[in-house]
Amino acid sequence: MKLWIRILVGAAIGLALGLLLPVSGGDTVTVMRMLSDLVINVGRYVVFPLVLFGVIIGMHELREDHMTARVCGKAAVGIVAVSAVTVTVATLVTLFLSPRRIPPIFQEADVPTLPSLPELFESVFPRSLFAVFAGDGGYLLPTVVAAVLLGLVLFREGALVAPAVDLVDSLTRVFYRLNTWITEALSIGVIAISAAWVLQLRAVSDLALFTPLIWVVAGIAGFVCLVAFPLLVFLRGDRYSPFAWLYGMIGPAVLAFFSGDSYFTLGPLNRVAKENYGISREAASPVLAFSTLFAKPGSAMVISAAFVTVLRSYTALEIGFGQVIWIGGGAFLLSFLLGRVPGATVIVGLSVLARSYGEGMEDIYLILLPALPILTGIAVVVDTMTAAVISFVVAQWERKRRIVDPLDFI
Repeated sequence: MKLWIRILVGAAIGLALGLLLPVSGGDTVTVMRMLSDLVINVGRYVVFPLVLFGVIIGMHELREDHMTARVCGKAAVGIVAVSAVTVTVATLVTLFLSPRRIPPIFQEADVPTLPSLPELFESVFPRSLFAVFAGDGGYLLPTVVAAVLLGLVLFREGALVAPAVDLVDSLTRVFYRLNTWITEALSIGVIAISAAWVLQLRAVSDLALFTPLIWVVAGIAGFVCLVAFPLLVFLRGDRYSPFAWLYGMIGPAVLAFFSGDSYFTLGPLNRVAKENYGISREAASPVLAFSTLFAKPGSAMVISAAFVTVLRSYTALEIGFGQVIWIGGGAFLLSFLLGRVPGATVIVGLSVLARSYGEGMEDIYLILLPALPILTGIAVVVDTMTAAVISFVVAQWERKRRIVDPLDFI
């Protein structure tokens, strides 16, 4: 049975389980949440070594082909362009449709914080390189930077470090195989994730208040993922079938929606890039790593649309042109920092935007907490699809992709 079918079946079983299990009384919600967190940890278990050795060998091979600047440059342009267009569309559509105002329903929440720029640089360049590999698995950038530098050094030294290149190549294959085993197990683990997701929503008594906002965000995400991205693949991918591309992304999209964690989906996405789309590792490894860190158009889209909605809910005045630019621009800039909080991009982005806005609006984002599982899921689906489309298009442009029959997709 195909992996995507098993993931869909597992998600369906989890949804049914979440609807049948009791919400009040007992420890059902707590237990399912613990199981969900455990599965997400398992999914992220091999991501850091997979990225480390994959980016090292990828950068080394790109340098051998004299393609490093072209591949990384095109990926960077794609990340910026998709983020800018998505945020602009989301902001304007939300203003035009004007979702229903949300009444004040404040709740308390422990929201992670983004580090300051000095703290960010310190985490990327600690006093010892070994400290990069002793982190808590919460931030991928230090590992990616170390991998890029090591990959460039291996190329520079040439034949003198051939044994080290062979070792990295072997470790890349070992961790890819381990990632394959873990990905196969996620078709069962997704039962706990989707069940916990449903139980969390069932505990919300006033979810209908957020329905207009959810429909607006879902509509924009649907257009981006089901129309814009497939069209881009068709036009820039030598007329590659947009339906085949969407078919290949079913598994990662389902995992992204229910987990809300972009690092969790990076493992399955690596398999899809290689085994469904035939993208070579020298293109897939660095581009997927960079995209997972910096390409957050889905999160920026949701942050912008949600902030416009809650701002309209707390002011009788119309939102002016300057405020529109501030909200869209703020969400766009924040999107490049949200890789630091892969499982909480929406809530962290909203909290930063609200504090920056001030004027007594510092806590207005808390009214969105009941709808957070849905909003975050939608955001991470778009983020995941963005990483996939950028890696596909870049690989196609640089002829770093082989043809895979859709019948052979995982």
